Amino acid sequence: MSERKEAYARAGVNLDINAQVKAGLGAAVASTATSLVEAGFGSFGGALSLPGGYQEPVLVSSVDGVGTKLHLAIEWGRPEVAGRDVVNHGINDIGVLNARPLAFLDYIASSELEAATVLALVEGMAAACREAGVALIGGETAQMPDTYRAGAYDVAGTMIGIAERAALPDPARVQVGDRIVGVPAVGLHTNGYSLARVTAASLGPDEPVSEGTLADALLAPHPSYLAEMRAAFSIPGVRVIAHITGGGLEENVPRVLPEWAGARFDVDAWTPPPVFGVIARDQGVDPAEMYRVFNIGIGLAIVVAAEEEEALLRAIPGSFQAGRIIERDEPRVVLAGL
Repeated sequence: MSERKEAYARAGVNLDINAQVKAGLGAAVASTATSLVEAGFGSFGGALSLPGGYQEPVLVSSVDGVGTKLHLAIEWGRPEVAGRDVVNHGINDIGVLNARPLAFLDYIASSELEAATVLALVEGMAAACREAGVALIGGETAQMPDTYRAGAYDVAGTMIGIAERAALPDPARVQVGDRIVGVPAVGLHTNGYSLARVTAASLGPDEPVSEGTLADALLAPHPSYLAEMRAAFSIPGVRVIAHITGGGLEENVPRVLPEWAGARFDVDAWTPPPVFGVIARDQGVDPAEMYRVFNIGIGLAIVVAAEEEEALLRAIPGSFQAGRIIERDEPRVVLAGL
């Protein structure tokens, strides 16, 4: 048996380290347990009871990763941020469908497992899960020599939630003249980092940005908008919500609109976080391209009936009027003032 272990380790997979890593994750995972968990960490599969109170329950799920933001988390030693990012991104993606997040499963892969790194990743996930009432019910931790370079790792995860069928947002309710309310982004979230990393290499992590550094700005965790989405869907006039991720307003807003509809944004209505200006100046990026790549300061775009816009603005502190629904034209998303 020992010879077999040594041979496997020589091939690049250390089963002893794998066992140590899994043993160290128990407390973090257990801290996320909810009353719905039937089988979780250590089982072959996660099992979850469905909460009561739903007439026609619909399961809603989303899979995502962190993208090349991981390179900065690795280089600057902040794996816990990647853990938070992957959970919160999933919460937002199912939340725009008016779903309550219930459970999360993660995937972590590297060429060689480092116990401290994996624990930091999972502790970041667990913290985000606890804040949202989500159970971390399982995952995969893989050693894959020759697939990843030394010191690198990849992170992905699946968020599972539940929604009432009748409460799912319906794009058919969208009307010309509906307002678009923006919920502020804190920074890049998890998109556009292939470009942002060029600026990171050019200026370095300690470059001053607003009241912090470039490292602070680029590694700000992707926020959960769970509270904001719940507040929005409590207002009957809210039609649909778009989570603004890769592709910015131009690609994400049309995903929630009927085919006939377009959107017009007044880009002077909000002030993007300073980090976007740093990237644009450093790389000489045209404003139109910045809006195609990044969220440029809007984390959620909420379409609401005009007569209920004020109620929505009161319900979500910091939100702002960003635009309105128009009949579709080319381009489908108009960025007025750009």
